[in-house]
Amino acid sequence: MLNLEQLTAFIAAAEKGSFSAAARHLNKSQSSVSIGVNNLELDLGISLFDRSTRYPKLTVQGEHLYEQSKVLIRQAERIQSYAQGATENVEDVIRIGVDPLVPLYVIDSTLEKMAERFPFTRVKLIRISGDQLHTAILNGDVELALNLASKAVPDNLDFVAIEQIEWVCVCSPDSALSDIEKVDNETLISERQIVCTSMLENSVLKSTGKISQEIWEASEQDDMIRLVEQGLGWAWLPKFVAIEKQAMGTLIEFKPEFQSTKLYYAADLVWRANTIQGPVMEFLISQLSKVKPEGS
Repeated sequence: MLNLEQLTAFIAAAEKGSFSAAARHLNKSQSSVSIGVNNLELDLGISLFDRSTRYPKLTVQGEHLYEQSKVLIRQAERIQSYAQGATENVEDVIRIGVDPLVPLYVIDSTLEKMAERFPFTRVKLIRISGDQLHTAILNGDVELALNLASKAVPDNLDFVAIEQIEWVCVCSPDSALSDIEKVDNETLISERQIVCTSMLENSVLKSTGKISQEIWEASEQDDMIRLVEQGLGWAWLPKFVAIEKQAMGTLIEFKPEFQSTKLYYAADLVWRANTIQGPVMEFLISQLSKVKPEGS
């Protein structure tokens, strides 16, 4: 039966170029590394190193087994990591409900850190309209939710504001609005506005986000953006998304007359109160709740 310590010694010797260098790398004696490689060769019945020169060199068989050994060691490490996670009650899956109005950039860097620290926990992202997110948490359909703040959070839910999302007006580069330094209110009202359903369902946005006399509605924000890119109207959009589209040359930000200051809406992280949280939940809440530098 293959011995993982022998395989580790073999890999180190192949990568470091000598048994002495491998021993220093593994913090072991040179004799233990040499014996481990010798025993592996005996168990396999082949020579892994050509020892006729000053420094041992991999044989043809050794080169083939070197790559296979690395794969085997990685698999063994994954098994150990999974077993450790199981004993620590690490969650198998985390379901995160995301309001369609909340851009994923709010959490993407945190998810990268989570994936590195908890490689065996699956993440399921579910787009759920704002007011339905609270119900989804209470029903156990999701463990965490990212919501564009619209009304008071129920008493049996905990929340923290994690991001201030700036919103801007955008239009197609071919739109007449793109050439106006500041669009007056009368012009804006007369031009077709594209909105997404989630904006109309949000108790805060529906009062400020619906301005024009003529409204086209899309159920998804991506569809709304597509219509604006086609020059069929103007829209409100999170600035981060607008910047990406401007870099691609498909949208342009413009200044409306009525907006004298920047417009922000808070994104809340919401979860069920008074419940035992697993390591992944604790990690996500802790990371996302950290105070971010101004302008980040």
